[in-house]
Amino acid sequence: MESFKQAEKKQEKEIPKKRFIQLLDEEEVEIKRLDSEDIEDCTKVMRKCAFDVTESEVGNIVDYGKSFGATVNRMIVGVGLAWPAKLDSHNKKITTGEPNSLYLEDPAVLLAYEGRGIRRILLKEREDEANRSQLKYTIGYLYEDIPKDNISEYITEAGSALEKLYLSEGYEFYRTEKGILAFKEVS
Repeated sequence: MESFKQAEKKQEKEIPKKRFIQLLDEEEVEIKRLDSEDIEDCTKVMRKCAFDVTESEVGNIVDYGKSFGATVNRMIVGVGLAWPAKLDSHNKKITTGEPNSLYLEDPAVLLAYEGRGIRRILLKEREDEANRSQLKYTIGYLYEDIPKDNISEYITEAGSALEKLYLSEGYEFYRTEKGILAFKEVS
């Protein structure tokens, strides 16, 4: 009888305990263009990711039709807002005038979905949108003051995940009065 219990315990140990994790890993991330029906959910995701935004602000940006959301089981888990802007590429600053760039807001990804490449997917989708819209650049600001002269070297050593993503995707970096401007020619 005792050997039967030991065999039963051994059998229990062999049952994989990763079933739930495997189910999560198999969930597919889908990308969708955001519209007015997504504003409330996007605002909630962004607030959970420490963005100080209102539904009105998010709605104004979504109205441009250049923003994307990452969904899992039709639930928004990541938000990549974007809007047309004008980059003066010579002086490395954003100005007024006919848009030639797509400004990329930092993506917001729920903590439970970190590490799945959602930031990269949202970045690529917005770069593709800039290209489809015949815009020349994608741009964004890194607001942190990067202390070293060589921005790329600093990002490699101690940059955030987003900064390292920009670096790995071929973005250039310039120090400006508003922070570090990251930009990439996409057309």
